[in-house]
Amino acid sequence: MSTPLRPATPADAPRIAALHTRSWQENYTADMSADYLQGEAAAERLAVWTERFAAPDPGMRVLLAEEGDELLGFACIFLDHDPQAGTLLDNLHVRADQQGKGLGKQLMQAVATLAQQEAHSDQLYLWVLNNNTRARTVYLRLGGRVGQSKKRPLPGTGPEGAWSSTVHWPLHALAGAGSSE
Repeated sequence: MSTPLRPATPADAPRIAALHTRSWQENYTADMSADYLQGEAAAERLAVWTERFAAPDPGMRVLLAEEGDELLGFACIFLDHDPQAGTLLDNLHVRADQQGKGLGKQLMQAVATLAQQEAHSDQLYLWVLNNNTRARTVYLRLGGRVGQSKKRPLPGTGPEGAWSSTVHWPLHALAGAGSSE
C-alpha cells in the first residue's frame, strides 16, 4: 500500500526542516559535528527551507509523504540542474520509524515520474555521503550507478567538507520501476 503524496507549500517549511534536521542527527554523526547537529542544525535547516519557499527556484519540486497530519518523508528535486547529470535529487528523507517500508522508493519513483514529465534531461542524480552506507545500499539496490567522489562542503563539516559520491539513474528506469520493495 502506498502512502499519499502531495506537493509541499511554504506552510510546510517548518515540518520539512524538522524532519531534515532529525534525519541529519540520526544519520550524519560520522561527518557533521555534534555541536552543529545538536546546536545549530534546526535553526539553519529552518532558515534554508523558509528561504527556498520564499524565493523558489523555478525548477524546485518538493513532495511530501503524509499520514494524517504526520510528515513521514519528503523529497526535493531541482529539474535539469546539471547539463550532463540532469535533475538533482537534493533531499530524500524518511522518518526512521518508516524506513524499510518502501517509502523512500515511492518518493524516488514519484519525483522521477515528475521529472520525466517536466525536465528536458532523462537523468536523475544525487550526492550521498560516503559514510551513509544505509542510503548507498538502497540507491544501489534501486539500480543507481556510482559516479564521482569528492569532498564537498556541508554545514557542520568544517572547511574540509565530507566525502560524497554521485549516484545516477535514467529517469525512465526509476519512474517505471515496480511499486513493491
